[in-house]
Amino acid sequence: MVHAIEAEKKAVADGWATNRILIGSNEFYIVGPAADPAKIAQAKNVVEAYTRIASAQAKFFSRGDNSGTHKKEMDAWKKAGLTPGGVWYIVTKDFMTATLKRADTEKGYFMTDSSTWVAEKKNVPNLTILFRGDKFLVNTYHTLAQPAGATPGASTAAKFIQFVSSPDGQKIILEYGMSEYGEGLYNDADYAKKYD
Repeated sequence: MVHAIEAEKKAVADGWATNRILIGSNEFYIVGPAADPAKIAQAKNVVEAYTRIASAQAKFFSRGDNSGTHKKEMDAWKKAGLTPGGVWYIVTKDFMTATLKRADTEKGYFMTDSSTWVAEKKNVPNLTILFRGDKFLVNTYHTLAQPAGATPGASTAAKFIQFVSSPDGQKIILEYGMSEYGEGLYNDADYAKKYD
């Protein structure tokens, strides 16, 4: 299950991946301290939000790990015509939750996915959602598998893809997290196709 559209399409075009099927979505939020030193809560779009952070040289945490999240963050900076850097731009080379917790401790901005936010917001009391809702920040998830016969697990992966894209699999995706957090962590493919 992946969420880096251009890399996914390249993998299929290069022939080492198949079964690219839309299975759901979530979205990215920019979270930060309630004081919002860069005033991104007033931004009208993601370009303005990132521009405000850079102009204010407000502390911003980046995973810097070439993950789908990091790629999306870098796309946002590029869309804003900016190359982040300097003491205000902190690269953690760490996972989502660890970086979110560091942003909380050091009271900086961070772009997190909505699923992680729902699961972790109780553990990061110094952060709040300051920017969300730009279509650019919708995060669609697709499946990929290696071609049949490429690896011993390729046929199992193909069966799993069939399941998660089926009505039963989609129900699980849509309801995942509901009982624990009071809201689902992901949207299903039917919702996600509006953004794919």
